[in-house]
Amino acid sequence: MTIRIASDRTCDLTPEVAEQYGIGIVPCYINVGEKSYLDGVDLSRKDFYAKLPYFVPHPKTSAPGVGMYSAVYQRLAGEGANQIISIHIHSGLSNLANTARLAAEVIDKIKVTVVEAGQLTLGLGFLAIAAAEAARKGKSPDEILKIIKEREARTFVLVAFDTLDYLRASGRAPGLVVSIANLLRIKPIIQLHQGELRLVGQERTTTKSIDHMVNKVKKLGKLERLAVLHTNALEKAEIMAEKLRVQVSKKLDIWISEITPVLGVHIGPGAVGLACVAAE
Repeated sequence: MTIRIASDRTCDLTPEVAEQYGIGIVPCYINVGEKSYLDGVDLSRKDFYAKLPYFVPHPKTSAPGVGMYSAVYQRLAGEGANQIISIHIHSGLSNLANTARLAAEVIDKIKVTVVEAGQLTLGLGFLAIAAAEAARKGKSPDEILKIIKEREARTFVLVAFDTLDYLRASGRAPGLVVSIANLLRIKPIIQLHQGELRLVGQERTTTKSIDHMVNKVKKLGKLERLAVLHTNALEKAEIMAEKLRVQVSKKLDIWISEITPVLGVHIGPGAVGLACVAAE
């Protein structure tokens, strides 16, 4: 049996990494007024973040249609897959998994199992990689599903917002909260773990935000994977990566990844964060 893994653009795997692990990626839509862009196809990350402050109206996101999922599943089947495990953020935060299930129902020549995970960006990407590695080792579908669940419990994403204005514009944060945070010049730090979004810190400067996240990761102990995330803030990301190398791990290959515009719509530019998997 040949098992292949699929996900969507919110997993933040580059085309090169997705190809390396044989992971099928479904693109997502960014809508600006009447115009729609496919993330990573019609709009590069560089162009998106350059234009984000000037988009009128504020961009919105939407799940790709059933046909786009089906196309990815059909391609993987054409490449020899007998079964597909499709991993997406859970339905409490997005409609991506629900649409994946609808697509799975119309694929009659191959079984597609849809998994809802409580992660985004490279937190989700690391789960997809772990599943792909297990599939290549000949693990059964049930074994791969257990690996995903176990690995998810050890996966954390932290992001320090530079501003909450974009979260407010996207309708994801009350205006009063945003106004108070901006007035006090607070940079909130949000943690995503097993589907729970939680405020874990609030600092006044980027340096303190980075230190806060580095200290939090140090408490996790030994790590299997580690990546620095940012939204058009490469300089901040490089500073954070260096602190992680010095204080957390000199041996780990620390990825630096720009967060997909599908999530950047809500986060806004200037944010920095990390994704990590604690050792078993």
